Amino acid sequence: MKLRAIIALSLLAAAPALAQAPAASMNYGWAPKPVSAPIVAPNRALWRLADIQKAHAGQKSWSQMVVRDPRGLTGTYIQTAPGGKSPKAMYSDATTFFVVQSGQLRVSIDGIEPFTATKGFLVQVPSARFVQVEALGDAPSLRFEVTQTMALPIYAEGETPLPIKGMRFTRTGYYTAPVAYGDRKPFIDFQKEIVAGGGAGRGAVQDDGISANINRVASVPRPPDSDKGHFHIGTSEFWFILEGQVDYLIEGVPFFTAQQGDVVYAPAGRWHRATSGGTGMATRLSIHPVPSALNAMEPAP
Repeated sequence: MKLRAIIALSLLAAAPALAQAPAASMNYGWAPKPVSAPIVAPNRALWRLADIQKAHAGQKSWSQMVVRDPRGLTGTYIQTAPGGKSPKAMYSDATTFFVVQSGQLRVSIDGIEPFTATKGFLVQVPSARFVQVEALGDAPSLRFEVTQTMALPIYAEGETPLPIKGMRFTRTGYYTAPVAYGDRKPFIDFQKEIVAGGGAGRGAVQDDGISANINRVASVPRPPDSDKGHFHIGTSEFWFILEGQVDYLIEGVPFFTAQQGDVVYAPAGRWHRATSGGTGMATRLSIHPVPSALNAMEPAP
């Protein structure tokens, strides 16, 4: 069966300035869609936070990778025991970010006054900036961290590098200077700036190899299953649920609802649709391995 598609710029995965622009006019074209788009472990259509925490019950510090695309992005849940610190490290050619799910983290980024990040904080670190986090208070801190899969960390002198299979760490020199934040902010306090501020959403992280956009929408009735949504050409998309409940229909997967803290994944080439479920507001952080992504949408009959 021939596939007809409308190719349209995705405002959810575009730069912040585009998110405020009028919708682009639709254009028709032929979009390549894979015959098979498997979901390969550790990826799952839905990782429920409750199941992840259950698997690590009794552990004070742990990490679990839940998203990994070989040439895209990697998403990892990390829990740090009270008083625990991460090694001071940087990525020389890649932006990284994390979302705090619970607890308190003292965040120290080169060139930025240290700050405390709590639930809902989205913290981004441009390339070539060392960062270290420390869990404060009496409870562990849990965060969801996103990095570029092919990017490898450089550890500061005096730190003990975490082992990487097939790698041997060597002391070297380098001239790379920390990348400036520019118009970007070191962090967004989601609860204060978006929820309390009544915001509808915004671009959060934007770089050549990564983008994350906050999409906050009031609940709507479930659309018919004939509304397949769209797919992305050559790139996956995954979501961190920041608030409320989000309904998903992903090609080949039964309809499901994701809750706050859950992670949802759609591989490149699979139809997918996300709508706000439950009651009240729902917010998803849409994450792509590109600065902007095209939506390939099925034309109306």
